[in-house]
Amino acid sequence: MPVEETPAELPEPSSPIEDPDAGDHPGLEAGPEGESRSERPKAPRWPLAAAAGLFLLAGLAVFFWFVPLPYYAMWPGAVEDVSDMVTVEGGPSVYELNGDLYMLTVSLKEVNAFEMAQGWLDSEVDLVERRTVRPKGVTPEQHRRINLRMMDGSKDTAIAAAFGFLGWEYGVTGEGVLVVSVVEGSPADGLLEAGDVIVGVGDTGVSAIEDGIEAIRANEIGETVLLIVDRGGREVEVEVTLTEHTEDRGRPMVGFVPDTYKPSLVLPFDIEIETGGMGGPSAGIMYALTLVDLFTEGDLVGGNVVAGTGTISADGRVGPIGGVRQKVVAAQNAGARHVLVPVLNYEDAVTVRREGVEVHAVSSLSEAVGILEGISAR
Repeated sequence: MPVEETPAELPEPSSPIEDPDAGDHPGLEAGPEGESRSERPKAPRWPLAAAAGLFLLAGLAVFFWFVPLPYYAMWPGAVEDVSDMVTVEGGPSVYELNGDLYMLTVSLKEVNAFEMAQGWLDSEVDLVERRTVRPKGVTPEQHRRINLRMMDGSKDTAIAAAFGFLGWEYGVTGEGVLVVSVVEGSPADGLLEAGDVIVGVGDTGVSAIEDGIEAIRANEIGETVLLIVDRGGREVEVEVTLTEHTEDRGRPMVGFVPDTYKPSLVLPFDIEIETGGMGGPSAGIMYALTLVDLFTEGDLVGGNVVAGTGTISADGRVGPIGGVRQKVVAAQNAGARHVLVPVLNYEDAVTVRREGVEVHAVSSLSEAVGILEGISAR
């Protein structure tokens, strides 16, 4: 904060020599031997004020440049050909794509006041509140790691969706059965906690939901089973008396909502999708489409350049993403003539000024495949 500079106090001027005529000559005082002399002019104050003003402006400039605001700027990011990322070993025949399938990204950066002003003036940039990108209490490093985990998850679900579309079988394993929540009033109530990971039922180790269900159903209603639980890195033994399942009569139940902890796919051959340092789940639909095209004899892309974005679930449903406007711009800059976007993002996507680019709304992998078939048939 600039400090106001105050001129040092000047000593009181010595009393003028009395002169009977002094009052008749304003601004004059008697000098030695009665001579009159002009009053010495005061130094001008404007250089000091100008310096203080410059100091203030410099301080404001530093503040506006180095102090981030609670906003992110979002602009078009990198465009990648997904087929270049996929490696298949020991599997069925792989057919080379005739054309390109691009995944789309956005670039994010926390902004200062100058950058925020630039964002307002740039039609390709959107400013979004920081809390919508990185929730309060999450550090930038934690946010990066979360996005990398989401990318890994999207690759697995894309493979599962592609296998489901092709009618191929796959398995799922993990590091135990996660307790998502505990059913109130059930045998587990007060014994298990949300976040617990069950790694064993009696003498049987479990690694996924299917293992856990099978191990529990090997016992009878009314029997007490020993659950081996990982609770925050500490192993705990919990004894639970089984009751009848509320929805599946005749079956035993512990009373919690399960999920596979740290799931991973078990495939009949190796598939690797190399994404480098990119994060987030929004490329799922393009991974799945690329796999379907690689494993399908024929020409799905038809020599076209198609870009797309959207999350995907294991059963092939396409979900919404962020930054769709910037992704459409990125696709256009990369030469794509067709862009696939989730249904829920379609209205925003078509607000982008486009030249020769057609935007297609998709809700599922099968619908996306149908759109590509229609494009290649033109």
